[in-house]
Amino acid sequence: MKRILLMSVFLWWSNQMTAQKFSAGICTWKDDKPSAVSITFDDASYTQYEYAYPVLSKYHFNATFSLVGEWTKEQASYSAEPGMFEIKKMGWQEIRELQKAGNEIASHGYRHRRYDRRLPLDTLAKQMKINKTLIENHTGATCYTIHYPYSFANDKTALAAKKAGFWFGRTGNENYNSDTPSNLLLLNSKAILSDTVPNLTEFENRLEQARGKWLILMYHHLFPKGSKEMHILDYHKVRNTYSLYPETFEKQMQILSQKNYWVAPVKSIGKYIIERQHTKLKTYRCFGRYIIKLKTKTDKFYDEPLTIRVKLPWQKVKVKIAGKETVYTNKQGTILLEALPGSKIIIKKTK
Repeated sequence: MKRILLMSVFLWWSNQMTAQKFSAGICTWKDDKPSAVSITFDDASYTQYEYAYPVLSKYHFNATFSLVGEWTKEQASYSAEPGMFEIKKMGWQEIRELQKAGNEIASHGYRHRRYDRRLPLDTLAKQMKINKTLIENHTGATCYTIHYPYSFANDKTALAAKKAGFWFGRTGNENYNSDTPSNLLLLNSKAILSDTVPNLTEFENRLEQARGKWLILMYHHLFPKGSKEMHILDYHKVRNTYSLYPETFEKQMQILSQKNYWVAPVKSIGKYIIERQHTKLKTYRCFGRYIIKLKTKTDKFYDEPLTIRVKLPWQKVKVKIAGKETVYTNKQGTILLEALPGSKIIIKKTK
């Protein structure tokens, strides 16, 4: 009897010690990265497809490209705002290619004009909806993000965007976003104003200051040295050209690639934040296994896996998520797992 009692006490103590070495939490950013960065483009300039897209692919980055509806034809074509010189814009053919490669297609308004905030809310929403529907009809995918023309937005504009069906909205404001933005339809961004503003040192400092935050970079055009576009801008002594050389863009992306940040489109990071905010982990031990349930109470459509950091006392484990089993070697005391809200993770010790 005494021996049985001692064994029971030992097993209880052993389980308690094991339980103390187990914990699970949702990472702030995907893959437990120290920060999140979104690369965004306005106006769907053909040079973005010609020069930026290959560089993004080289570094395995996906970006958010926004287009103006009336400027976008099936084939690439030239268009201009009143008083401006014509610039070649992407056609739906290039837009669909970008999307299939994992990039996000966002709205920049059907016309490149500021939304009139004096208009009734319903009228604003209808205006925004036109380009959203156009994009969805041509790409076959939901358009989640709007880049407000000229970054012109306030609380009313954000309400109209929500009413139009957008989840995320990008403004200017030259600031960072926290890991829990107060309004996902009024996101801050930092613009690339010219080939030298910011310079490469300032660009790297901008990235360093983004640690723990969400930085959204705003780009426009990439024109080669000696191009007629750069010549026109230089001739008229335009200070903020919103244009840079392709070589400068590649140098910036090279710097970004060295930071170990999570680089993803606006919709991907925005969805992750929504899911993280609405998901709670419930953990317990059952028959020598650890079970983690990702509990959620919202009806949002989830398709962006969350990264779960799990601290374990075992060296080697078998993990089952959504019917798929994977073996992990626990070298650092923790493992990172990916699971959608509403799913269940089962972890057991293995040899």
